[in-house]
Amino acid sequence: MTITEFLMARIAEDEEAARAAMQASAQMAHIALHDPARVLAECEAKRRIVDFALMEATGTATRQLDAGELPERTEWVAVAALAEVYADHPDYREEWKL
Repeated sequence: MTITEFLMARIAEDEEAARAAMQASAQMAHIALHDPARVLAECEAKRRIVDFALMEATGTATRQLDAGELPERTEWVAVAALAEVYADHPDYREEWKL
């Protein structure tokens, strides 16, 4: 799994949880922590950041880059920083850490 595949999977999980909270009775508890509309907007923004970073770095939004391929590029730092939010996830790899 590449860092970009990892990040897109975590974003999808956040999005799914937010959508479920909008439909479920747990909506009020979830809103108290994270407004589902804000989480959905954040998920979309993160995807756009990843796509933009990859486009700038490679000329294509391939989502197939992995650790070590562009470590000194500003674009890679942005993707790694977004992924670091999920550092406690079992699929997170330490070499992605900034």
